[in-house]
Amino acid sequence: MTVQSTTPVSAPPLTGLTSIDALKRLQIYGPNEIQVEKKRPWLIFFQKMWGPVPWMLEITVLLELFLGKWIEAGIVALLVLFNAFISSLQENRAQDALSFLRQRLTVNARVLRDGQWQIIHARELVLGDIIHVRMGDLAPADMQILTGQVLVDRSTLTGESVPVEASEGNTIYAGTVVKRGEATGEISATGAHTSFGKTAELVRLAKTSGTLNEIVYAIVRYLLILDGVLAAAVLLFALLIGLAWQDFIPFAIILLVAPVP
Repeated sequence: MTVQSTTPVSAPPLTGLTSIDALKRLQIYGPNEIQVEKKRPWLIFFQKMWGPVPWMLEITVLLELFLGKWIEAGIVALLVLFNAFISSLQENRAQDALSFLRQRLTVNARVLRDGQWQIIHARELVLGDIIHVRMGDLAPADMQILTGQVLVDRSTLTGESVPVEASEGNTIYAGTVVKRGEATGEISATGAHTSFGKTAELVRLAKTSGTLNEIVYAIVRYLLILDGVLAAAVLLFALLIGLAWQDFIPFAIILLVAPVP
């Protein structure tokens, strides 16, 4: 539901979009918001115990239990649980950061629709909308200034400690705060396509396994291949000399644990 408001000071003679055009664009481009895929903490926790490295440790626990080495099995099991807890904690923090970014776009906006200025929820904004911002406002989307001049705080995006001036032809990015002045402009990007939204999208798509983890996994794969060759050689030797399996399994456990970073 829209609420009529007075026309902003020095508003340009523009008509903006019609409600029908805005609805069509909303259906094409989607709402001006950041999608959040919230996972349950317990699901994230169990996912961290599923993978090549956890599998090796879990197999080690089973072998230790099979040999009756309860203390050793308990220590390895605690390592698996501790690693899963730390990894899930990091992912939960990333989701919390995304939720914060999403809340930054949950604001109202002054938009020119059907030739009249209205106050609507920011999620209803679309490309081509004419909006007006003034001191104290949080920019609801990326907008190119058509008229006016403002001082904006872009620290949430760029880390700049000093606000910058923006005038006709410049772009005010979503998530920035207007410190002084007022301006009218046309929306150039919404939702995940804004500079602020792209930052949030990177957080959403980020995986807990970064470059360092990928390198670690690559090393683990090579070590597993080497361990497999060694295990096959030792097994063949054990069969040739008649070595008991109780003497061979501890060596297999060492090979399983050795590649774990």
